[in-house]
Amino acid sequence: MKLLVKIGSALISRDNRIDYSWLERKVDELAALYREGVRPVIVSSGAVAAGMEIRSMRKRPTDPVSLQMLSGMGQVRLSKYYKDLFKEKYIFTAQLLLTHHNFDQNSEVSAVTDIINRCLDEGVIPIINENDMINKEEFDSEGNFTDNDILAAFVASSARVDKALILTNVDGLYAGNPHSADKSKVPELISRVDRIDDKIKAMAADGKSDLGLGGMRSKVLAAEMITKAGIETVVANGNYSIIDILENKVPSTIFSVV
Repeated sequence: MKLLVKIGSALISRDNRIDYSWLERKVDELAALYREGVRPVIVSSGAVAAGMEIRSMRKRPTDPVSLQMLSGMGQVRLSKYYKDLFKEKYIFTAQLLLTHHNFDQNSEVSAVTDIINRCLDEGVIPIINENDMINKEEFDSEGNFTDNDILAAFVASSARVDKALILTNVDGLYAGNPHSADKSKVPELISRVDRIDDKIKAMAADGKSDLGLGGMRSKVLAAEMITKAGIETVVANGNYSIIDILENKVPSTIFSVV
């Protein structure tokens, strides 16, 4: 089974640093799935946090060029984290940096798909992120990839994965804002979505973390793209075990195929 796993900034980072212990747990879980025959494709945020870690910065800059520089510095460290952790499990990784231009033409899409599939055929796990050093749209107010959610949708659709898993820091899509100040009114978690319509999109809050660019809305839009390609998509809390999420042992939102 080909499994896309998208890891967002709010999960992989803590206090403007990479959360190494969290990442190590996820690698352990993915390595266990790998040994069972699952072939993960990882779309990972976290480069800016890694760059801030290198520069000992506490506050995220706001200008795109500074963010591009931090991303470029941090991407090297982030890739090394993944390489070293998977190497301990005797699994190789490959880094693949993309921009939205890679999905503009069929020839480009075909090239990306061929690279991903060759990695999987050879037992290599692709670690994918946006190439922020040459593409600053990620940091604009109308971010094109919105914390890699839409990038994950492009990758899942073009690589024809069997299932897509979008990990975030909440249990899934709620009927209201789960971070509302009124703790007496906890909104309902939507466990299954058979059709993504305006009502479902309206439920998605636009809240964003300090390090991330995407809220639940971008995850719903990504799920819409992926399910239209015939791929079931799960939005779940990445603090749960990936194995438990796949086995439906923990709360999540499943977006079924249209």
